[in-house]
Amino acid sequence: MANSLDFDQALNELDVLLQSDLSAAQKKLAEYEKEFSRLTTIQQGRLRIDRAIGYFFTGEYTKALDDLHQAETLVPNTDLLASVYSYKATVYIGLRDYDKALAAVAQALALVVNIDDVTIKRHSYLRIANIYSEMDAYSDMGLYANKVLQLAKETDVRDICHAKLLRAIYLLGVKNPDAFDAFEDSREYCDAKQFPLLATMSIKGKAMVLQERGDFLGARAILLLALKGYEAFQFQLEISHVHALLAENYFAMDEQVQAKSHAVKVLSFPDDNSYIEHKHIAYKVFAELMAADKQFEQAYEYTRKEQYYNQLIFDQSRMKTLAYQAAKFNADEQSREINLLNKERELYIAQQMVKEREYTNMLMFITILVGGLFFLGILLAVGQMQKRKFMRMARMDALTGILNRGAGQELGENLFVQATARSGDFCVILFDLDFFKRINDSFGHGTGDWALKKVVDSLKSHIRNGDVFARIGGEEFAILLPYADEDKGMEVAEQCRARIEAIDTQHSGHKFVITASFGVSGLMADDLSLDPLFHRADMALYAAKANGRNTVVRYSDILKCDKQATDLRRHIASPSV
Repeated sequence: MANSLDFDQALNELDVLLQSDLSAAQKKLAEYEKEFSRLTTIQQGRLRIDRAIGYFFTGEYTKALDDLHQAETLVPNTDLLASVYSYKATVYIGLRDYDKALAAVAQALALVVNIDDVTIKRHSYLRIANIYSEMDAYSDMGLYANKVLQLAKETDVRDICHAKLLRAIYLLGVKNPDAFDAFEDSREYCDAKQFPLLATMSIKGKAMVLQERGDFLGARAILLLALKGYEAFQFQLEISHVHALLAENYFAMDEQVQAKSHAVKVLSFPDDNSYIEHKHIAYKVFAELMAADKQFEQAYEYTRKEQYYNQLIFDQSRMKTLAYQAAKFNADEQSREINLLNKERELYIAQQMVKEREYTNMLMFITILVGGLFFLGILLAVGQMQKRKFMRMARMDALTGILNRGAGQELGENLFVQATARSGDFCVILFDLDFFKRINDSFGHGTGDWALKKVVDSLKSHIRNGDVFARIGGEEFAILLPYADEDKGMEVAEQCRARIEAIDTQHSGHKFVITASFGVSGLMADDLSLDPLFHRADMALYAAKANGRNTVVRYSDILKCDKQATDLRRHIASPSV
């Protein structure tokens, strides 16, 4: 490179190349790295930012973060620092560290408001909109996408292309019927302005809209086109997503070979947090394929894996929500504190200007200060209450008011460890409401919800304080009894069964009978966790279903090899159960 000025132009061209031809951009990056020691500090910082972008596209988030940390030290007190923070937030999203992502967004926004360069401000708003998209905060995402369009001139084609795409994603996120037209508009614009990666993202967006509408044939052709575009960029995360969508698509059209082929490709990608949603889809397709082929044992295993990834998705969604709400709360708190400090400053200036009223003003200052501190204390107390409320909501089942699956199993494992450490017994009871689907179908989901809450209310007073009562599925519940043997479990299960059968349903507005089937399993010598107890209780529950329902079955070894278990699985899998 001849001189510093030439390298500024080269970096500008590299910025464009990263959005159009990743392979060519990577070659340029390798070439410019050889000149690194000859560059100015700002140019070195820009090069590190560009290399981090390349690493992000290939899914190498740790390397991207290392480059951005280095860039932060190279471009302090410059407008580029806002870009560094916004890119950091994007990488933290990839690493699923939502608290750090939102903290980086806050740092970027604090710098952006003081930047006079409209171009850098637009770029920062674009990246912030992208981050809010990953956080599923679609209202904030749409806000910043529209800000970019307002700041952009006709010549700012890349920013306009990017903002149009983000606006289309926002419309898809809020289920707006104009989403398809918005994706087509962004695709046409990005194609015309030669931004193939953003055009490919628009193509995938169109396919997602069609697939949600049930137009699988129309979506398939577009997804295959998007896959070809992403493969040209080696954009691994997006390639995995398109394969997952295609597996879902082919299965919906009963093309099992193609569905399996694309699901296998999804499972070949790294087993990290970035691919959780895709692998959930793949395992769901595999489970349904195996069930359709009557390979029920394999279907069961794939269903377990699907449920595992579904739980991870739920946990991530909860983490996003809590991180987002915490960030919003902290921002509001900072705003209130700033307002309070401004009032104190104004009061101090007034004191200095009007010395003859010093004594009066001092009394006023003390009054306002005490009131402000009291008000701040109230706010902090409310904040703590909100925090506890969110933590409680994350652990409780919203409908019945008892523990949800995750919280129940976590507490149960702790009690299991305590009980076994003291050589105590432990018993697991699983029960499932009989013919619950008929209640929903015959009387509506409102009556079904009433039945679930009534069952829980009927049993709460009968369960000891030290026991665990949790809802682990739609109409499936678990009762965990520490320091109780299997006989005690049978006694408790029978009492619970009788209480459920005795529920008077007239208050629901309909007349019907509620019954439940129970499976009971006690602690065995080689049990090291709750999983074996749950498994045995589940087998006993299935046996109770097969024995006519509304009964309690204790686990025994004969359930392992009884042919009735095979017939039971087929029966339970039918839609009438």
